[in-house]
Amino acid sequence: MRLISYPQLRASWGRTALVVGGIATGVTLIVAINVINTSVLENFRNTIDLIAGPAALEVTLGVGEVGFSESTVDIVRGDADVAAAVPLVRGTISLADEPGETLQLFGADLTAEEELQRYQISTANRAEVLRGLEDPRSILLTTVFASRHGVGVGGSVKLSTPEGIRTLTVRGLLETEGLAAAFGGQLAVMDLPAAQLLLGKEERIDQIDLVLRQGADVGTVQRRLEAALPDTLSVARPAQRGAQYESIFSSFQAMLAGLSSLCLVAGIYIVYNTTSTGAARRAMTMAGLRLVGADAVRLYHLLMLEALVLGTVGVLLGFVCGVVLAQLLSGMVRDSMGVIFQLRFSAGALAVNVPQQIVIGVLGLVATVFASHSAAHRVAAMEPLDVIRSGIQPASVQVPPRRLVTLWAVLVVISVAALVVERRLQSIAWGNFGSTLWNASVIVIAIPLVSWLAEALSRVLPRFFGAEGRVAAASLFRAPTRTGVTVAAVALVLTVAITIASLSFSFHQSTNSYVRAFLASGLSVSAVATEGGWLETPLPERLASEIREVPGVRAVEVFRALPGQIYRGRRIGVLALSDGFFDPTVYPTHWYREGDPTRAAVMLRAGQGVNISTGLADRFDLHVGDLMELDTPTGRLALPIVGVVPDLISDRGTVLLSRRLFVERWLEPMVSRIHVFLDSPVLLDAVRSNITERFGREYRLKVLSLREVFAYHTDKVNHAFAFTDAIQLLVIVVTIAGIFDLLLSSISERRRELAVWRLIGADERVVRRSVVIESATIGALGAVLGVAVGIVTAWTWIGINFRYLLGYYLEYHLAVTSTAWYVTLVMSMTMIAGFAAAHRATRQSVLQGIRTE
Repeated sequence: MRLISYPQLRASWGRTALVVGGIATGVTLIVAINVINTSVLENFRNTIDLIAGPAALEVTLGVGEVGFSESTVDIVRGDADVAAAVPLVRGTISLADEPGETLQLFGADLTAEEELQRYQISTANRAEVLRGLEDPRSILLTTVFASRHGVGVGGSVKLSTPEGIRTLTVRGLLETEGLAAAFGGQLAVMDLPAAQLLLGKEERIDQIDLVLRQGADVGTVQRRLEAALPDTLSVARPAQRGAQYESIFSSFQAMLAGLSSLCLVAGIYIVYNTTSTGAARRAMTMAGLRLVGADAVRLYHLLMLEALVLGTVGVLLGFVCGVVLAQLLSGMVRDSMGVIFQLRFSAGALAVNVPQQIVIGVLGLVATVFASHSAAHRVAAMEPLDVIRSGIQPASVQVPPRRLVTLWAVLVVISVAALVVERRLQSIAWGNFGSTLWNASVIVIAIPLVSWLAEALSRVLPRFFGAEGRVAAASLFRAPTRTGVTVAAVALVLTVAITIASLSFSFHQSTNSYVRAFLASGLSVSAVATEGGWLETPLPERLASEIREVPGVRAVEVFRALPGQIYRGRRIGVLALSDGFFDPTVYPTHWYREGDPTRAAVMLRAGQGVNISTGLADRFDLHVGDLMELDTPTGRLALPIVGVVPDLISDRGTVLLSRRLFVERWLEPMVSRIHVFLDSPVLLDAVRSNITERFGREYRLKVLSLREVFAYHTDKVNHAFAFTDAIQLLVIVVTIAGIFDLLLSSISERRRELAVWRLIGADERVVRRSVVIESATIGALGAVLGVAVGIVTAWTWIGINFRYLLGYYLEYHLAVTSTAWYVTLVMSMTMIAGFAAAHRATRQSVLQGIRTE
């Protein structure tokens, strides 16, 4: 290592850096995604624990996002071992003048000793707080939030709430610890009755925290309460709710893991390519060592030890860069999860799972050793006299094309089988496995494709580019395996880019189709603040009645979206629609996948049936005529399914029903959006101005046209996929670096050939053109293969994987414009790499190039 490896690795520091950087790049993204996943779950668990405080048990409906009757508290308090039963209500509010500055509002019985102990109240004693709570406009803020906005005890704050804009008086400040730390200080507390009024949740609560008497057995109390309470309610330890959310987020985390593994594949490629080209450069040195007595096995061990050392450095560098990248990407991933799950995620400290990081490190080292084995074995086994006679050998082993085609066919068959199993078992793991094998098959098939095209391109390139084309073809096809691997790398870059772009584009197009069906014309009125994703905070129904009286308004329809319903252990959505949304004439003819639209409309308006989304139907094998059973605040609801339709409200599926039935059974009078239909399209601006002027003082509203609603959802989808840009960038950087190394190595092997060519009259421009032609040919072959594979991969992800990873059923739309842009980018990058390599090729002197060793 000291006498042989270190001097050579130092002399070729660029290639050494590529090996280290290749594995570091792969490890970086996996570490970053793992840290983000761990952090999100840890912060969510901490939030739940902080909200629970000293509570041993919680009573909720599902995972606590659906409210239920306040009278339940009396039943809980009747248990002999319950020392305190504390009802809670919560919702999202925002600053009236800064709608982006949101607060999680908690309503609790602050007259109870147990509740005051949960809050660290400063600058005011308990008696002052209690006296202040006699005013229903009293609120408690955290010291962090109050300091940032210059508000003190006795001051006032103007807030936008579901009941409109309200000016509240600050009666106390909460130290940012305990519950007040749950949302990074973005938290406000009010007395329970006042909060219920402000959030439009009169006589309803979201959760009951139970503090048990000393010595009481938690399990016994839990079973006793489960028997006493309605079977729709859940009695569980706070940690169990965290575990439920962990299962909810698992599909999204699996998607991130699948995407991050692509970078490791790219890292393996660059290590393989770089060690192969490096082995060719060192073939003469290895031959010399063999001649003076070095054993082939010992040389192999030396090369593998080098790979292990470089891999270790790369893994350590990847850890550091991964944590930094996690810090940069965490906000984007939280935004993405907010859009997908309609939840608000608090920004907490990064959490690192050490055992998982060790596994990632071992994976990185195994990848390095695996990628380096072929080159190390080949160079150690070379006959030294053959190397000395022939000079540097091409760093590539020739594999019969038929064997590779057979291997490719096997990989494709296994990949298809894995996707079939994914559909039958709804298994995310099988989907990721099948997709990974499909991507691996690209590398395998690229080599025979290059071999088969060699003869044709050897005729085409000279015809179009003369002597430069002939030299470029000879260089490309003297080592078809190495050229094929590089072509595959370009193809994989395009595949990733096309897949992600098409996924985002399909989401846009599907969302637009969905919105267009619900809002054929007119305006959409909703609150400015959101619950965490694209779904806005609710508004009172009376606002819809008042808007109906605005001149120029023909009709008003409303809906309420509730994404926290639990069905068979899954978190689904409920979409409650007013009667106008059930008119079958407003939807495209293919809207209903199952069921008769006219009959369904009658049943839905009468509250005697439900529609379900395509995703929910497929996930649970439900069809028209089956019974849909839902846990509601007023008991279990069972209604027949009358239709199967598209829906994008929830990632796991949605139940669509009459809003009248929803208000009756869920006790939810609020609305999420108000759709305004106009007497004439020319009145749009006038009606919008009228609504803004009449209701703008009382509510913070956004009044959007159809086009603006599209833009709003497009922006949210862009937020959901923003973090994927980092994946594309890393893969592209790795691949371009690999192409540059390939060209430089090819030039090094041909330095005598290029020198002789210049000696007999070829000038520098001719030599450079031949290298650029070579790189452009690699880019073109990779682009053609990448587009072909990308179209299939995008269809697989959108039509199969995405449904089980994130739950949404999307229309397949190929992002043609983005595909053209990525092809142009790849071609440009490969030609730039070729030009840089060509410039270096012409820097050496002719005499140096023809000098014998």
